[in-house]
Amino acid sequence: MARTIPHDHTRTDGQSPPLYWRIATKLLGELRDGTIPPGERLPGERQSAGHFGVGRETVRQALDVLRRDGPVAADRRGSHATLTGRPVADPVSLAFPVGARSAEP
Repeated sequence: MARTIPHDHTRTDGQSPPLYWRIATKLLGELRDGTIPPGERLPGERQSAGHFGVGRETVRQALDVLRRDGPVAADRRGSHATLTGRPVADPVSLAFPVGARSAEP
C-alpha cells in the first residue's frame, strides 16, 4: 500500500507541523543559504537521514514535498537543487591553463 503525503501541511488543532514538513523546511533552508549550491546533487536519503536524525522514509517524504513545490528536481542520478543562483561550476570562467584570460576581448 502506497503512502500519500497530504498537500495541506497546516494544522488547525494548534499542533506543530508533521516531522517530514519540518525536515523539508530545514532542507529548504540549506538550499537557500548556499549549503547546497544550485545544480548540486543532494546527499542520499541515508546520509540525509543521519544528518537530520530521522528515518529514510521521513527524508523521502520531505524530498517529495520539495519536488512538488519546485526547489528540488529528481532524475535517474538523484535529487538536485533547482533554486536560482550561481551554478556549481561556471564553464565560461575556466580557461586552460586555469586562470588564464581568453583571447577574445
